[in-house]
Amino acid sequence: MAATQDNMTCAVCTKVYTSPRFLPCHHTFCLECLEELAKRNGDTIPCPTCRAPATVPPGGVCDLQVNFYFTEEALEEARSEGSLSVCPVHTKKCLVLYCTQCHQAICTRCKLTKHEGHVTEDLADAAARCKQTIEHELSRLDVSIGILEWKTQCFRENKKYLEEKQVALTKQVGH
Repeated sequence: MAATQDNMTCAVCTKVYTSPRFLPCHHTFCLECLEELAKRNGDTIPCPTCRAPATVPPGGVCDLQVNFYFTEEALEEARSEGSLSVCPVHTKKCLVLYCTQCHQAICTRCKLTKHEGHVTEDLADAAARCKQTIEHELSRLDVSIGILEWKTQCFRENKKYLEEKQVALTKQVGH
């Protein structure tokens, strides 16, 4: 089954199905969405699509038939397709380029219009470069944290030594 994100979207939450379940009328919804409907409607819930009444099984909504047509792999793929950002100017175009002059993600139509003549790179390459920079900075921060923790320990040990020295000197002066 060549599923697209559109036919794998729950009509209640409008997201790609999570644990999809069939109602007796054969419409499919997310388990969590059906559980919410059951909380509001009790043992008989109306199908959000056709309004046909559906009796909740004794074990709860989770005992409804799983929609086995949607494999977890297909659902994951649909979720990742849906995670592609869409251009705010050209709403049918995905953001695929990064304008290095304007420091923003753009679509191919923006490249030909507002960003004509600007240096751009593939958005995935820019993201990979940013990820690499972040990882490098995180490792530097880890080293800095290690140094600060070591210095903190040294200060604690010095403080303890000085407090003991103070007690000893106070005893000497007091006697």
